[in-house]
Amino acid sequence: MMKMKRQREEDRDRDSLSNLPDEVLLHIMKFISIKDAVQICVLSKRWKDLWKDLTILKFDKSLVFDDAIFEIFVSSILSNRHHSTSIHRLDFITGWHRSIGSELFNRVMSYAVLHNVQQLTIGMQSNIVFEPIWFSCRSLTFLKVSFINYRQRIEIPKYLQLPALKILHLDLAVFTASDNDCADPFSTCNMLNTLILRSFRLDDDVKVLRISNSNLSRLIIGHHHSGQPPVYKIEISTPNLNSLTIIGFRRHSTTDAGLDVRTDSVIVNWLHVLANVKIMTLASCTLCTLLNDLSKSGLTRTQPPCFARLEALKVKKLPSVKVLDEEKQDGILQYLLQNSPLARVEFIT
Repeated sequence: MMKMKRQREEDRDRDSLSNLPDEVLLHIMKFISIKDAVQICVLSKRWKDLWKDLTILKFDKSLVFDDAIFEIFVSSILSNRHHSTSIHRLDFITGWHRSIGSELFNRVMSYAVLHNVQQLTIGMQSNIVFEPIWFSCRSLTFLKVSFINYRQRIEIPKYLQLPALKILHLDLAVFTASDNDCADPFSTCNMLNTLILRSFRLDDDVKVLRISNSNLSRLIIGHHHSGQPPVYKIEISTPNLNSLTIIGFRRHSTTDAGLDVRTDSVIVNWLHVLANVKIMTLASCTLCTLLNDLSKSGLTRTQPPCFARLEALKVKKLPSVKVLDEEKQDGILQYLLQNSPLARVEFIT
């Protein structure tokens, strides 16, 4: 009796779901992997082809451990999906110690671009030969490319043809020269408001990386690998920048186009250039380096930066990094903020 009652309740719940509009069911499915969505659709005849209209595709190889099965699964999804349906978001994640063929990867990227993908996330470990056609995708608003293998690099074209792009996140990027030994790839992205660069390098023929964009409001630059990062010259021209985060850099030369600020500390030099920021985040190791630089020249001989619009200075505490004692930390923070009396200090992890 109890078994029959439970069966009736399950049938009623299934009927309730079946009566929902397709739009609602598709909205529910976007929170799960494409693998789970396909499996769910076999529970009902009405749902059988519903997954084919999903606009969010999440290919995560951690859910399918066999390489051959993963390639067959991805190929099957692309072949059987309704081709008239655009893609809102596509994630292609292989993770650590996962290999994937170049042919499949390039097919997925071509499919995404042809179906007007808006948000694209790539996370790979493989050493593959790829065609970076996503760098000329006119529908993209969000792009994150992360190659976990340090030997694999993303070669950035001279100019990015991404007119709708708002957020760009690049790990292990290599920048090539666009003009006069200078890489200036971001100036053509007129909608870009957030730029994140981690562990990049310049090609052999490039002497300067120019970050030039009149719309950019948030900039994060970091070095996240062991060892000292290489030394590069960086020019920054971002008049609307209001949030800056610098992590892991120690001896970089930084300037602004048309501005000559001479100090004994390259970090202070950088901070002078970014006088219009509203929110600034510095790693604890950056404060240590800044203190060491300034102690060589003396704080009184180095003109402190002036952040006229600064609202908050955030200090990010990194694990396994030596922290300044409270007196030294207070001293360097007072130096940085002596021309910004209204700014508050926040400590984050």
